[in-house]
Order: sequence, then structure tokens, then C-alpha cells
Amino acid sequence: MGDNGNTGLGAPELASNEVLRSVAAGAATLSPGAHGDGVRALQEALGAIGDPMTADGSFGPKTRAAIVALQAAEALPQTGIVDAATIAALDGRLAARRALPLDEALARAAGLSPEQVAALGRKSPAVQASAAPSRHDQAYFTDANRLPQVVPGAEPDPDSPPPAADSVGDRPATTVSGALAADRSARLDEVRRALGGDAHALAALDRLLAAGRLHTGALLPNLGTLAGVRRDPRLVLEGGIDPHLVLAQAIRHVDNPLRVTQGAHHGTCGAGTMEYVLLRVDPAEFVRILDGITREAGEVTLRSGRVLRMPRNAILRDASGRVDIDRLLQSALMNHATAMSWIFDYDNPEDNASFWAALGGDSLVPLGNFTSLFQDIMGGSYTSVSSLLRSGASIADDVAGAIGRGEKVPILLKWNGGYHWVAAEKIERGADGTPASVILRNPVGSDSCQGTPPRAPLPEGCGRFRMKYADLAAHLDGATLRG
Repeated sequence: MGDNGNTGLGAPELASNEVLRSVAAGAATLSPGAHGDGVRALQEALGAIGDPMTADGSFGPKTRAAIVALQAAEALPQTGIVDAATIAALDGRLAARRALPLDEALARAAGLSPEQVAALGRKSPAVQASAAPSRHDQAYFTDANRLPQVVPGAEPDPDSPPPAADSVGDRPATTVSGALAADRSARLDEVRRALGGDAHALAALDRLLAAGRLHTGALLPNLGTLAGVRRDPRLVLEGGIDPHLVLAQAIRHVDNPLRVTQGAHHGTCGAGTMEYVLLRVDPAEFVRILDGITREAGEVTLRSGRVLRMPRNAILRDASGRVDIDRLLQSALMNHATAMSWIFDYDNPEDNASFWAALGGDSLVPLGNFTSLFQDIMGGSYTSVSSLLRSGASIADDVAGAIGRGEKVPILLKWNGGYHWVAAEKIERGADGTPASVILRNPVGSDSCQGTPPRAPLPEGCGRFRMKYADLAAHLDGATLRG
């Protein structure tokens, strides 16, 4: 009777139980006389909404009476049988009981008392009357418009098809089946509890589990650490970023890396491409880095031994339309890359260039700086190849060779009179075996495919497009390659 898919349940008391997930999906019901863990979880949830009872796992008269009362209050047929509609009503009641005033939510997330938050000048009549921050994508920033210096409004996270599965990188070639080991099951429960009622993130977590991506490796342990370790209080107090959002957005990005965007009016295409490639190649490392820069220390040691720090000016939401983790990580990457130019650190609100990039005229992160940071993050040895020393056709052949070895290759293209970083993912060959076209991803997260270079959008959208191999060679300015 298993169903690990998306049932829409938000309350962890319900979503963590296999039987209740099956009921919510319409695949089962619970009736008087039933016994087991599903009944016990149901009784605990009923107790949480004000119907105290012994959670003994036996569906008796008291449990039936509580179900009938709930059905009557929700204008449902008073059958005493727990079906999908009844579970949905109970789920809604649990969510309502968790609604907190914004100040209390901020205080809890920051580890402060409501009085301390009020003393920091965050309290107002409007805030007192507000509900807790929304857990839904389209309202990620709704709570933030009641905080100072915050630009409200964000692009909703797209529920688009994920990149195709392949035998390397972030998606296993074969699905791992079977139950999680006991220690991993406990970590998964920790993550579920930390997500609260975020149905979108819980659904993404279910998809990761169903695909076998949580059964082995560091991804689940790293998510558990992200769920359990205190975040930097400034994220909440200055940016309105509930720690739940950091975890929820990370899970959704791991589930579908196409959600990464560089945002509007920000020249962070290099950082956005780096973030996307890391998610595709090593999502566990992505989670570890995000965990480090959002802790109180605000820093993480990269594989190279160098330290990546999150700049203070990355915390406040801007008008770029990015979800929080894109802004935080991309700002940290940009700051680290441009700081190597010895004059300027990257400033997220101003979106300013480094000294050497300003001299070059276009790219916010010079090719050499990008490659140095990419090497820090990915580990191993990487090198820059540039059209200053090599022909575009020669660079394209090297890119095709790297993709053939299973790599996702960051490349710098001549783009509408300027330069733009994208990720090259797949080479398509003709009948004679020679490269005919290439599949790439624009970190903007969308692409109208107007202007140069010539290209055509792919059906899934979210910035993926196809380009003729000859056009790739003609517009390549540089690439970052392993070795």
C-alpha cells in the first residue's frame, strides 16, 4: 500500500506516514476497527487540533467521534470513515494551528524572544495583524514586504520537467529501490519536520526518494545537516528569510536544477552557470556549500581549501526576481571571483563589475577568475581556453570531447554584442558521426532565442536551447575545461 509520490499533504504528522499518504492519494481509507501506525498517526494529529485521545493505534468509538465532528465542521459527509477529503481537511486544520504572527516566527527562527525582535524595530500594527510567511512559491516574498528595504515580488519557481536522466552526474543511471536504512530514514524524518507545511518542497523530497537519490551518498546527510543547524539570524532579521525557505528552495533546486536563475538586471550569468553545473554534477556539494554560507559564520571551506564567504549585502532581497538561495550563493560566488581582481569586491545591490572586467568592457567575471573559482568548487584541475589564443572551432572540439566524457561545460559566448556564460550539456551528432548541434542552458532561466547567436528553444523551456555546432564554433569566446 505504498505511495511515495506527491499527495499534497503539508503537515509532517500526516505526510511522514505511508498509510495516510495512501489515503490522501485516494488509494485507501481508514474505517472503525482498523489498527496500526496509520491510525496512531491519525490519532496524534486529531489530538494536535484539540481532540485529546490516547494514540493507541486502534480505530475505536472516540476516534470515530472525532472524525465525524471534523467532517461536520468541514461540511463533509459524516461517515466516520477517513478518506482523501477528510485527510485534506485535517491537514488544513493542522496548518492553521501552526500560523504564527510574523514577529514570533522571526523570533523563533533567529533564536530571539519576540521582545528582542520588537526592540530591533521590526514590530508594527501591520506586522502584528499579519499571518506567518507563506510557504508557497508564488508568495515566497510576501512576508518580506513588511520588512524594511525589501523589494517585494518574485518570479514563481517553475514546476517544469527536470533535465533528462543520464548515467553521470546528479541522476543515477538506474533507480535504487527498497526502504531506506534506519539511520537514513531518521534523517529523512528530520528534513520532513523542518519543512513544515511546504507541500511543494515535500513533493520534491518525495520525488528524490522515489528516484533513489536519497538511498546512498552524502545528499541526504547534507540535507539533514541543513535542516538541523542554526542559520545566520541576519537572514531573518534583515532579509525576512525563514530558515525553512533555505532548506525548501535547496530541495527544489536539487530536484530540478532548471529552477536556477541569474535573475533580471544582474550580470551573474557566470555564477548562475556555475551553480547550475554544480547542481547537475554534485548536488550534495551544492547543499554543503549552501549550508556553510548561511550559517552564523557565513563561510565554508571549498574543496581547494579556500574559503567562500557570503557578503552582507547579499542578504536583502533585490529586484532581480531570484529565489533567496540563488541570490545568496551567486552573490558569494561573484564576490569571491571578483575579489581576486584586487580592487573591487562584487556588490549585489549595485551589481558592479570587477576592475579587470570593467577594463574588458562586458563580462562581470573574467574568464581566468571564473575558472579559478570553478576549480575551487568542483575540485580537481581546470583550465581556461580563450579565442585570443585558439580558434572557435578548436575550442568547440574540446568542448564536444568534454561533453562526450559526461561533463557539463561552462562556456562564454559572444552574445548580442556582448558576452554571456551558459552551460553546454549535450552534443548531437549527424549520420556520419560528426557534431551537428549542441544543447545548452541559459542561466537566465528563459530564452526568447532572438538575436545572436542563432538558436532555437527546447520544449521544456527554462533556458534550454539548441544551437548548430557551426554556430557554436563561430560564437565561442572561451570555455572552462577539466585538465
